[in-house]
Amino acid sequence: MVAHPAHSFLSAEPGLQTLLRQAQKLLELQKVWGEITPKPLATASRVGTVNLQTLVVYADNGAVAAKLKQLVPTLLAKLQARGVEVTAIRVDVQVNPLTPGKKPKNLAVSHNALASLEKLENSLADSPLKNALHSLIQRHSDSTKT
Repeated sequence: MVAHPAHSFLSAEPGLQTLLRQAQKLLELQKVWGEITPKPLATASRVGTVNLQTLVVYADNGAVAAKLKQLVPTLLAKLQARGVEVTAIRVDVQVNPLTPGKKPKNLAVSHNALASLEKLENSLADSPLKNALHSLIQRHSDSTKT
């Protein structure tokens, strides 16, 4: 059996050619977006759709969306200078789950650190701080046993 690229199937079927062209336009637009947008914002946002000459951009969180909204006039001018036929940019928040392959931080506390925290806890009088230290020590000593 011969393997064929996915785009060869899409281009062979007349009904799917429109889908292929739209996907290619979005990929090109995403590339342009990455080039004109400041790097931290470009990595935290992505091109959505173009509807009635309005580009929809999805931001990973509200802070990114707010900054992109401030930059809309500049970004719009840069897009138009590159020949992209848009007259407006709408920024929506769409939370992006953790990127696959990106591991969560290891928040384990070492045995030496736990021993120091226990020593500190024992030296404190009853207080909210002592209770918080006790909870922290319990949580992390349980996680180091597993």
